[in-house]
Amino acid sequence: MQSINKYYLVGIKGTGMSSLAKLLKEEGNEVVGSDVDEYYFTEDALKEQKIEIKSFNRVNITKDYFYIIGNAFDKNNVEVDEIINQKNDYLYYHEFIGQKLNKKIIACSGTHGKTTTSFLLVDFLKKECNYIIGDGEGGSFDTDLLVLEACEYKEHFLSYHPELLIITNIELDHTDFYKSEKQLFQSFQKLANQSKMVLVNGDDYWGKRIKHSKKLTYGFNKKNDIQIKILSTTTKGYYIQVTYQNNIYLKVPYLGRHMIYNYVSSYMVAILLKKRPYLSDEGKLPKRRLSTYQFKNSTIIDDYAHHPTEIKSLYETLKLMYPSKKINVIFQPHTYERTLHFKNDFIKVLKKFDKVYILDVFTSKRENKNNILQKKIDKSFNYFYRYDDECLKLVGQLDDVWVFLGAGVTNRLIKKLTYENTK
Repeated sequence: MQSINKYYLVGIKGTGMSSLAKLLKEEGNEVVGSDVDEYYFTEDALKEQKIEIKSFNRVNITKDYFYIIGNAFDKNNVEVDEIINQKNDYLYYHEFIGQKLNKKIIACSGTHGKTTTSFLLVDFLKKECNYIIGDGEGGSFDTDLLVLEACEYKEHFLSYHPELLIITNIELDHTDFYKSEKQLFQSFQKLANQSKMVLVNGDDYWGKRIKHSKKLTYGFNKKNDIQIKILSTTTKGYYIQVTYQNNIYLKVPYLGRHMIYNYVSSYMVAILLKKRPYLSDEGKLPKRRLSTYQFKNSTIIDDYAHHPTEIKSLYETLKLMYPSKKINVIFQPHTYERTLHFKNDFIKVLKKFDKVYILDVFTSKRENKNNILQKKIDKSFNYFYRYDDECLKLVGQLDDVWVFLGAGVTNRLIKKLTYENTK
């Protein structure tokens, strides 16, 4: 019988941390955690699992737990400081997964699409795997297989030694750590070197340059090992042919070319694992990925996209879904560093939308609030409207689309909108 361990997670509302908490709880362990008091969408699932969420406080720290610390926190956090002062046992999130979980890791990595690819793979495997996905979902199953979203930030993913590594694409994103795409590529190559097998998007400029003795490429280019061909397009997705050893015919129940990449890569992992993929026509997606609601006359979209490439893919998908409707956006940039680095790309893609309202930057734990940088961003983004709560009154008036966009907390505005209209 497995012994019950007691875990305390500092920063438990983080998307990866909440997923890990759920997995550990389902394994029968005692799990508790702490975070800021502000609402974040991951806490709903934690509460469903009856996982206690405390407010940060030194008095929470005792000798009773093994501590897992979220990657955004250091000694400046009172609980982390107390853990170190008490000399308690602890590891950071990525270290714990790499050293303590003792699972065969199927790692989904890449700048874009890794959450959706992880989600689809878990769905194809009918959840007959352990999983830690970046939308706050995690779970345990009686197997040593772990589907894991592996983030490149600060090379945290180098804590893992995957049985199979997926690389969806390689594009500069975390500009506070990586100074060039070449440096970023080198980190992905290090992870590939630590992996037994690599499945990589061969249409991607940097991805196809990854070297590995057991590498398979997938994509539309005929030079790929796994070749994709679109046979027909519908209003809800695609019929495609995938050629690998023989021809496979699939219905992809999603719109957007990027979704074909996500679908095929996750499907092929199931095949490579010698599993029979469970196919669903429902077109489910992770939380905050094209999450759609109806509010009065308007369609509301909640989406996590926070990089210009992701926003461009989202826009193109929405135009396929709603070709005759105006598409408006309320956007919250994520980190000063990323926003300033890609400001021209953000401006270019945001101009595609009909109306754009910009919130102050969501700084997360990586940056301190900086009014000087915020003013600089305001000046750069003066093409667009500044957000204030008055613009919420426009939502629902017309048969249009409103996108609440970004990796921050724009989804709180949806809650505010619906709450104020149900009082």
